[in-house]
Formats: sequence, C-alpha cells, structure tokens
Amino acid sequence: MQSPRVSHWEAALRVLRYLKGHPVQGIVLRKDSALQLTAYCDFDWASCPLSRRSLTGYFIFLGGSPISLKTKKQHIVSRSSAESEYRFMDHTCSELTWLKALLKSLSVFQSQPMRL
Repeated sequence: MQSPRVSHWEAALRVLRYLKGHPVQGIVLRKDSALQLTAYCDFDWASCPLSRRSLTGYFIFLGGSPISLKTKKQHIVSRSSAESEYRFMDHTCSELTWLKALLKSLSVFQSQPMRL
C-alpha cells in the first residue's frame, strides 16, 4: 500500500474480474455447524526493517466458515514481542465482541464462549 506497482493494480483487477464473473459466490453456512465464533491471530514483531513496526493479522470463523480477515502494520512501535501480541489480541477481541453483537441483532445467539 505504501508504494503500489502496476503488478498490484493488475492483481486487483484480476480479483474484481473473478468476482464479476461469479456473482453467486458467497459464504456457505452449513445447517449442522455450531455457530461458534473462533478467532486466530498472529503477529510478527518488529518485522518492518525501516520502521521496526510489527505486522499483525487475524482470521475469524463462524462455525466452519471464514467471515473476517485483517492484516495491518501496527501504528505504535512496541518495546517487546509480548506487548505487541497483547495489543493485537485486544484488537481481535474487540472484533469478536462486535461480531457477537451483530449476530445477536440478527437473532443468532451464541450459546458457547468465543475462542481466541
């Protein structure tokens, strides 16, 4: 995102062409799957060689279906890997809480705890 190239633009156009050609694709939620939110998060401490910022990401499932994905470079330079990990675990928990509230407003109640 900092220095886009022509190859990045072409990759974005390829994704848009795929989505345009397959309009019926979507997230499949099976009837027999438990509607439990499960999140996986990971980080790479001080991985950017120029700014020494950490790269972080999470992947959230509802039952067996992926519903949310995010990667980003942290805004703050962390002093340790533990600080960086806890900072992004907090961000992932906020996303889980928001998704739980969204599901509740759609009358999908969570009977089991969310897993991180």
